[in-house]
Amino acid sequence: MAELPEPISAVEFRRYRGDADLAGMLAAYNASHQADGILVLETLEAFTSSYRHLDNCDPDTDLIVVELGGEIVGYARVTWWVESATGDRILLHAEFLRPEGRALGVLAALCDWGEHRLTEVSVERPHDRPQHLTVYVDEGEAERLALLEGRGYRRTQTYVEMTRSLHEPIPEARLPAGLEIGPVGSMRAVWEADDRAFRDHVGHSDPTEESYRRWLEWPLADPGLWKVAFDGDAIAGQVLNYVNEEENALFGRRRGYTESISVQREWRGRGVARALIVESMQMFADMGMDEVSLGVHTDNPTGAFGLYTGLGYEIISTAYEMRRPLDQVVTD
Repeated sequence: MAELPEPISAVEFRRYRGDADLAGMLAAYNASHQADGILVLETLEAFTSSYRHLDNCDPDTDLIVVELGGEIVGYARVTWWVESATGDRILLHAEFLRPEGRALGVLAALCDWGEHRLTEVSVERPHDRPQHLTVYVDEGEAERLALLEGRGYRRTQTYVEMTRSLHEPIPEARLPAGLEIGPVGSMRAVWEADDRAFRDHVGHSDPTEESYRRWLEWPLADPGLWKVAFDGDAIAGQVLNYVNEEENALFGRRRGYTESISVQREWRGRGVARALIVESMQMFADMGMDEVSLGVHTDNPTGAFGLYTGLGYEIISTAYEMRRPLDQVVTD
């Protein structure tokens, strides 16, 4: 188990102490994003639920907490998965620090710990395909971006957050003949349809029962807002809309999320996603929302980025996946 970093000035590092740490970790997570210009808010209920259903991450060994004056100001965590499309193993480390915890060397110490722990994972669980140290970095994280580039990480994928005003005219769009929007009868059927649709996407991994429980118990899920198109009893496409009321209140906005947009392969290229998004826009407009938002991989193989741009969504923030071959660390 990778050793804790040595204290840096008044900043100390320690192991995870269970649920009692979650509120402080969440505060650091939100403050870290907002300091870097990423105006999102994770809720304690959602944060707690995700930590109760982790895959390939034991908080006792795979998470460390950063304290300043006895208060949590950050944390680092590692996890891993095997990509469905390539069989390569992704070894992910993530670091979050409030501005007051960003003393010289703290971020580097967290990265060191994450890389060392993932090197241990690669030995504990041998894998016969390439393995990649991986991070996700928002464009506003200038310090972290520079640190990672200096360590040999290179940008491999680009992701953007996009919004679309609902005060602009909403276009017309209809589902193809034979499809109808209907209520959800089986939550598992929705989850399985989403998984099937994303199997050819970057980063997809085989689902687990733990990932299903995490998805099922996500507190912002609201099936009453979902737009699901059925071909008889089979799901053809879906948009799993939701609203984060706490986030809207904090930032003084009225935003609905048009997220988890997926279409089954046999229905792609026939306007299913466009029709479901337009239905979602109109629903949110009727609810009094000012805008809708979504995130997308710019090189999505289905052409989703072009679809969203054509519907009037505009980029508000950018993030990158960055990778470094594991053997560069092992041989350093």
